[in-house]
Amino acid sequence: MAMNHIIIKTVPPGDFEDISIEMPDWQARFLKLVQDEKHLKYDVYTMPNPSKEIQDELSKRGYRDFILDGDKDQHFLAPKTKSNS
Repeated sequence: MAMNHIIIKTVPPGDFEDISIEMPDWQARFLKLVQDEKHLKYDVYTMPNPSKEIQDELSKRGYRDFILDGDKDQHFLAPKTKSNS
C-alpha cells in the first residue's frame, strides 16, 4: 500500500472496526469503511493485499498504517487527521 507505515509499541487509542476476509462481502465493507474514514484493524496474515481499489482509496484519504511491533501481522489503519499528523 502506498501509505505511511508506522511501527508502534502499543495498540493506538480509538475505536477500530475489525475487517476480515472471513466476513461476507468483506471487500465492499472494507471500501465503505474507508470511504467513511473509519479506523480499521486487520490481520495482514489473512489479508496480505487488499484490492487496488481499496489501496487507492486508502491513499486518497491519507490513511496511515500503524503496525504493532510485538505482532507485525496486526495492522491498524487510521485516516490522517490534524490530531495524528
